[in-house]
Amino acid sequence: MGNFNAQFRQVLRRLVRTPMFTAVTLITLAAGVGANIVVFSVLEGILLKPLPYPHSEQLIGISHAAPGIGVNSLPGAPSNYFIYRDQNQTFQEIGMYTSDSASVTGPTEPEQVRVGKLTDGLIPTLGIPPALGRGFNRQDDLPGSPDTVVLMYAYWQRKFGGDRSVVGQTLKVDGKARQIIGVMPKEFSFLDQDEPALLIPFQFDRNKIFLGNFSYVMVARLRPGATIQQASSDVTRMLPIVGRSFAAPPGFSLKMFEDAHFQPNIVPLKDRVVGDVGKLLWVLMASIGMVLLIACANVANLVLVRVEGRRQELAIRAALGAGWSRLSSELL
Repeated sequence: MGNFNAQFRQVLRRLVRTPMFTAVTLITLAAGVGANIVVFSVLEGILLKPLPYPHSEQLIGISHAAPGIGVNSLPGAPSNYFIYRDQNQTFQEIGMYTSDSASVTGPTEPEQVRVGKLTDGLIPTLGIPPALGRGFNRQDDLPGSPDTVVLMYAYWQRKFGGDRSVVGQTLKVDGKARQIIGVMPKEFSFLDQDEPALLIPFQFDRNKIFLGNFSYVMVARLRPGATIQQASSDVTRMLPIVGRSFAAPPGFSLKMFEDAHFQPNIVPLKDRVVGDVGKLLWVLMASIGMVLLIACANVANLVLVRVEGRRQELAIRAALGAGWSRLSSELL
């Protein structure tokens, strides 16, 4: 250790005596290493870390393809949701949601906020219960039921100052009085959507649902041991049931839906959330890695030039009895 400390002090003295070499070397390495740290931090946060939900590997995104009409990706539809919810054999929970905006009045100043509209099964599907009160149940999601709302944590803090007695109060959303039944925890994030302020239930009237209207994001949680392939087979089995259970919308015929030849398109939810950004990040990471290699090569060239200038010093050290190991450690 004493020999290492002595050599380290000599290195520092040599670097101080050559400030230009030192500055160029440090800047080159800092640029290469810093760029890699920044890009890897982004890549790790988006691609390598699991989604912030319990057992997120069980979460899947459900969409559809319609090769008969040349469409590769269609979101979920209310008609499909009801059949998948009631007749599936591979899901623990299933939910559906979309984003909207609404005007909020009541105990706070009027404002326009983002709103997440969802079915009662979405919060249980994601696996994070409310921090206060409760989430939506099947009754909240039925048409004609009392109107309810769940607050997101940031909105609760900003508008109600974290008041825990907020549960049970009334908030007017688009002129409709809604009872606050819960508050989501701080760590809850709403998938790939911009953070909403409020969550409200859809309240679809099943008797007024037609086929189609593929406008909603559908998420499910697989049962333990179930695979994506089994879920895909399960959805394939249920697609004809959807066609037999609901009528075609006005102006369309059932044959048009049959000719579309709907197929399931099921992927891990993380793939659905990340999308094509993942490929771009891996390409960027490889490019930045090459930048680091180039930086290291440039520093190696600088060091070789510097060693060339120390030939006389090294020759004197060798003449005084320094072995190859000592000389190599000096260079290292």
